[in-house]
Amino acid sequence: MNSPAGPSVVVGVDGSPLADQAVDWAADEAALRAAVLRIGHSWSPAPYRLPEADRRDLAEQAQKAAADLLAAAEQRAQARRPGLAVRAEPLADEPVAGLLELARDAELLVVGSKGTSRFAALMLGSVSQSLAGHAHVPVAVVRPGEDGATAPGSRPVVLGVAPDEAPGPVEFAFGEAQRRRVPLRAVRSWLYPQSYPGLVAVPTEEAADRDREEGEQAEAALAAARAAYPDVAVTVEVGLAEPAPALVEASRNASVVVVGARRDRRRFSMPVGPVTHRVLHHALSPVAVVPV
Repeated sequence: MNSPAGPSVVVGVDGSPLADQAVDWAADEAALRAAVLRIGHSWSPAPYRLPEADRRDLAEQAQKAAADLLAAAEQRAQARRPGLAVRAEPLADEPVAGLLELARDAELLVVGSKGTSRFAALMLGSVSQSLAGHAHVPVAVVRPGEDGATAPGSRPVVLGVAPDEAPGPVEFAFGEAQRRRVPLRAVRSWLYPQSYPGLVAVPTEEAADRDREEGEQAEAALAAARAAYPDVAVTVEVGLAEPAPALVEASRNASVVVVGARRDRRRFSMPVGPVTHRVLHHALSPVAVVPV
């Protein structure tokens, strides 16, 4: 599996409607980045206990189905972005391992939020969740918006600014905003110490002081990227709120929400952190998870 010369964007497909939307979104991203679009689909004949001849027939049928699916995805991408360089690549490994390997040197890995799982009620599929938690490159999880379509690219990029924010998510968000020629909306939330289940009212003056302090920290996190991307219009929004619901609300009018993946490798922990986990499950726009 040779990597193409120059930048690439990788998208995984499985024949589901959201995979088609992921192809559209990935084609747009590849065009914005002047990158090659690599379309990956994982196939393999399950190790059924069949006679060798039957097993060979099963492999041939699986290969043909994979080739047809990839050809359709390639045609879709080229129809959306004429002139885009597209490479369709069957993956002999299972989906997560295959896409991680395919995207090893990519600028971005794109997947639909859920695929052809029989559990239709799932908000986030196991493949997209695993990729967001373990990829070493940014992963964009494409979700349908409120109207059933992906959020238009003319909407702002939303960045969740975490305490002690690492530069990776900030740089990614500014780059997205510049390529799309849209504003950047930086959202920073803070919580007041309280005892469950009661709510503690925050004095107005104290809340104003906290807003100012949090705003200064957010501005410090954005300073280097502001200088590197002077043409990006930035608004910083600071307020008393839980971080995940604030970002989900901001996703209603976003082309993409950018969050960092502070992965906790302790046993039984969520590999992307609780805020990113909730945003992935509930956002109304595509979510880009940037490893830090």
